[in-house]
Amino acid sequence: MRRIGGKKAWRKKHIPNMHTIKDQIQVAEQILKRIDVPLIPTEIIELQKLFAKSEMPDPKKIHNLVASNPMLASELISLANLPSLNGNSNVKIKDINSAIYRLGNNQIKNYILSIYIKELLDKNRISGLSYHSRNIAVIASMIAKYSKFINQGEAYLLGLLHDIGTFALTEIEQDYGQTFVGKLVEHYGSHKREYERFGTTHSAMGYVITKSLSLPNSFSQTILLHHEHDLSRINNEKLRHMVAVIELAHALLLEQKHKEGKCPENKKLLQNAQQALQLNDEGIASIKAGLSDFLL
Repeated sequence: MRRIGGKKAWRKKHIPNMHTIKDQIQVAEQILKRIDVPLIPTEIIELQKLFAKSEMPDPKKIHNLVASNPMLASELISLANLPSLNGNSNVKIKDINSAIYRLGNNQIKNYILSIYIKELLDKNRISGLSYHSRNIAVIASMIAKYSKFINQGEAYLLGLLHDIGTFALTEIEQDYGQTFVGKLVEHYGSHKREYERFGTTHSAMGYVITKSLSLPNSFSQTILLHHEHDLSRINNEKLRHMVAVIELAHALLLEQKHKEGKCPENKKLLQNAQQALQLNDEGIASIKAGLSDFLL
């Protein structure tokens, strides 16, 4: 990506007074026209095309696409061996076909895209973003075991993608990244700060970016709304559920890693997400019990 100029110049020329999500999306679109977004590797594009034609493509074609990219093949095998995704199996995966079988042929497109997103996160300027997003992905995939609307592969990808809008905001203002991760404990307050600085938010930026990845609309909409403080305002049940998965993952990560479990805001975040997901206390306890083994 190339840097497109300082905050003051951008604000003066491009940011009117805005109050709606629609306005934030429009500003995000303007910003992204001025930024070089990383290209998606050919293998990933071709894989998305395969699944666009059929929900269950020929396994040989999937294997060949993965095998043509050594990095992709290696990362896929590593992903298949993650404890949170392999059902705690003691059998170590060593080849592509076994990795595809374990992760699920019908979900492999999500895992392949997850590998690409992980690579982007690892190269990002924001220290701690990869660590945070990968932990959210792991927790979201655990929550998905209790979901009727989203499976583990989708939840893992969504967790990795949820803060991808920060890429663009870092290009506008380099010091943005210095405070982003440190302010994660203020889940509901981040949008206000970003709006005041940029006229948009990382969620709106993420919405626009993910629209270009040919993902289901529910993915982009979840990313747009993943800091919503009143989940009851989301009328669509599936969308409300997906947003709650990401918000619950945030609450549990803050409690486990940032010692913010007693923070009133985080308690509200956890309670609201738990209610939206209709998860009982036993379900929450079960998820918490496994976190220490899986988190980075």
